[in-house]
Amino acid sequence: MSTDTLQKYVQKMKRLRVDRAHGVAPHKPLLLLAVIELIERGQIRENKIPLSPDLAETFMRYWSKVTNRKPNIALPFFHLKSDGFWYFHPNAGYEKVLDVTDRITKISRLREVIAYASLDDDLFVLLTNAGKREIIRQTLIYVYLLEFKGGIESLITERQQITEYEQSLSSEVEQPFSPQKLTALIPVESPIRSAGFRQVIMGLYDYTCAVCELRIVTMDGESVTDAAHIIPYRISKNDDIRNGISLCKLHHWSFDKGLISLSKTYQVLVSSLMSDRRPTEWRLTELQDKSILLPERNQLYPAQDALAWHREEVLRR
Repeated sequence: MSTDTLQKYVQKMKRLRVDRAHGVAPHKPLLLLAVIELIERGQIRENKIPLSPDLAETFMRYWSKVTNRKPNIALPFFHLKSDGFWYFHPNAGYEKVLDVTDRITKISRLREVIAYASLDDDLFVLLTNAGKREIIRQTLIYVYLLEFKGGIESLITERQQITEYEQSLSSEVEQPFSPQKLTALIPVESPIRSAGFRQVIMGLYDYTCAVCELRIVTMDGESVTDAAHIIPYRISKNDDIRNGISLCKLHHWSFDKGLISLSKTYQVLVSSLMSDRRPTEWRLTELQDKSILLPERNQLYPAQDALAWHREEVLRR
């Protein structure tokens, strides 16, 4: 793609219709930074940008570096259409609504009406190129966010390190599973380690509990599910994907306390200490022999060695 095309969009980024009066936070540049990050992380792979929890959570992280005011991602998501490179694609049945509406400021209404937004094709191609993407990102920072440059660039660096760690974990599945690591790849207390592990496990299970298949994700990125280690990290020092599973709060706690485990055939085992005759314990006992949700590729399934350890060392009998 020509240098002229890059310069065309650099100039468009410099001329965003942003309300700079009265200390209003620059919603549009922050949303574009969030979109750029999701493209960089591989979470946006085609020119379709839904108003998703991932986008909202990423937008809020950038927002927190600029102001403590309450954000509303609906504002920039809707109003970017006035800048000539952001387009809406309505849900079926809402074509006419989108044609006549003046303004949508509620997230729920936006998601009801709009299936996704897209960029100019040329701009999307630019953002898939690391070097050109960085030029556009730095343009947004220098023009609209210069006084917050340090905090924003620190956040960008941290997220890039998390993505790199996630990618390193994904590459490990090509090697035989080892229940324990001699040394941790990243210090135990590092937020990069825990965030990278969570990111890859949540991606595999789509924020869904493997046991009960509950899936709740709020628009600020909060989820009912946790990325649980099968062999606890304090013992294994092992963030291998195959030592992880997505569990809701109840089943994560029950798994860690040995009230449930998993069989060789990936079915739920319930501790004999649980009784379906007690008032609420049936919520666990009814899971006995239930097949769990598994990743699409069998090489990413929970490791048999890890499950055997959990049955032997944790499951209460």
